[in-house]
Amino acid sequence: MIVLFERIDDISIGEIDFYTARIDNNDLTEFELFVEKEFPSHKKELEILYSVIDEMKIRGAKSYYFKPEREANALPKVTQEIITANKKDFGIRLYCIRLTEKVVVLLNGDIKTEKNPVNCPNVQQHFKNAVKIARELDRLLKEGEVNYQNSDCLLNIESEI
Repeated sequence: MIVLFERIDDISIGEIDFYTARIDNNDLTEFELFVEKEFPSHKKELEILYSVIDEMKIRGAKSYYFKPEREANALPKVTQEIITANKKDFGIRLYCIRLTEKVVVLLNGDIKTEKNPVNCPNVQQHFKNAVKIARELDRLLKEGEVNYQNSDCLLNIESEI
């Protein structure tokens, strides 16, 4: 699987650079695929998710915005309000990778129907991709191929995972 990282210019404003990934020359990036989905019974969660992204533009990608999911992360961090509102599922998950307070990779997600994302038909592949991408980004950092202190740190980085 070939992954090409691209900055999301529309929302990379202020304190943070948001990136996404294009997998295997797909027409749409992972974040574009997520944005195109409709979640009619989860509108409040979607509002929370996008408001967290807006808040990060001002405050940076503080760790408390994210739910750790192995090497990756998920948005929104699940609150009691979300748990109470979702009696049939575990809510929306947008898988992502928080690299620093100034660099986040937004990927894809869906409605999580099982506690363990590996057992959920909706998010399983999104979760697995996020973990693979996070491991690859860690490898690139350790080998000195990326420096997260640079604002263009992932711009047009292509890697095979």
